[in-house]
Amino acid sequence: MTCGAIVLLTAVVAPIAGAQWPRIPAFLPTYQTAVIIAYVITGYLIFAQYRVTRSLALLYLSGGCLYTAAILLAQFLSFPEMFVPQGPIFGGSQTTIWLWCFWHVGPSAGILLYIFTEWLKPDCLVDNPKQAARLFGGVLVLIFSASIASVTIFHGFLPVLDVSGDFHRITTTGVAPAIQALTALALVLLWRVTRFRTALQVWLGVALFALLCDHLITMLGGDRLSAGCRFNALISAAVILLVYLAEINRAYIKSTSDARQMAASCAELEVKADNARIDHLTGLASRALFLEQVEMSRARNTARDLSAAVLFVDLDGFKEINDRFGHDHGDVVLAKTAEVLRASLRETDIAGRLGGDEFVICLTAPSAVIDATANRIAEHIVNKISEIGDGVRASVGVTLCSVDTLEIEVAIRQADEAMYTAKRRGKNRFAFHGRPRLMAVS
Repeated sequence: MTCGAIVLLTAVVAPIAGAQWPRIPAFLPTYQTAVIIAYVITGYLIFAQYRVTRSLALLYLSGGCLYTAAILLAQFLSFPEMFVPQGPIFGGSQTTIWLWCFWHVGPSAGILLYIFTEWLKPDCLVDNPKQAARLFGGVLVLIFSASIASVTIFHGFLPVLDVSGDFHRITTTGVAPAIQALTALALVLLWRVTRFRTALQVWLGVALFALLCDHLITMLGGDRLSAGCRFNALISAAVILLVYLAEINRAYIKSTSDARQMAASCAELEVKADNARIDHLTGLASRALFLEQVEMSRARNTARDLSAAVLFVDLDGFKEINDRFGHDHGDVVLAKTAEVLRASLRETDIAGRLGGDEFVICLTAPSAVIDATANRIAEHIVNKISEIGDGVRASVGVTLCSVDTLEIEVAIRQADEAMYTAKRRGKNRFAFHGRPRLMAVS
């Protein structure tokens, strides 16, 4: 479709290519600025993709765009009476037309380097992108410097192509046909080597086709103010830029969608991970999750003059319940025990199931009341578990320490020892680690 539009535009303009346009002072600066900006942005975008992909072909392609933009800028400065009334800022009478030749060679040369790289070394990646970019940048600077030197220092040796604004000689001397042949060669090779497999390669072909039409119209016009100048060249410069902007937009939309999916997947994984660490029977934290939650609580409450109490809860007579009523009924007892623990605790307290009929709790409270708080909750747990029925009871061991010095594995072991003290003294009661007194509950 785009090529068809270019052909139609060329067919419309071709018959009047030699017609003189009125001088419009704003046209040339506007046109030249637009083309320069298009090549600069395109070169930058392709170079940015090179930095990500390390593709040597893309480095050459970006170089062709940047060289073309630099030559276009130099040509802009060389237009007679564009910036100063006496003549051009630099160069002579042939500088502008020869820079026109150079900048029309630039895109084709860059694309040819891209093609040869894809042909000889498909998907070639550079090992050191920064070093390769610096080296190629140095080569580009040398080529650009040589181009500028040829139209300034060696201006007197240049063949005359522009005679007072008439540049039919670019055709009669064979310069323009040679540029046209180079562009056509690039287009043919691009098709033969790549078969236009990617969107970029398709639009590189469209850009070359637009340049071919631009060369044709320019040769038919043959004058700086003729109707045959400029339009297709602007299309050629803009088409790859628009493609890359569309690709950036597509990549942005895709990356945003991927980021949302990744965030949802991460959230789902976190839920699954937490669920995997939650005891499926009781809904309490597993040992690993309990230890993690206690450590997080300890980190939050350090240096707040708080103390911790760890309670180890073990059911009395649970084996007999399994033997008498079966394991399914035993699971019901464990679930009811978990309900008792949840109902006995505050929002800041943490409970977990260590395995079998063993449960553990961590409480925090001001140091002045931690003893009374642990005593009250332990008593409440023992009383409520005895109300479950079927002869189930509980023995509870308690250990106290400062939150700052809490080592949860040590505390669990001490609470476990206190729990066995309670069992040895008659069960259905709780005991504090390191204290001789037992708390029997009726």
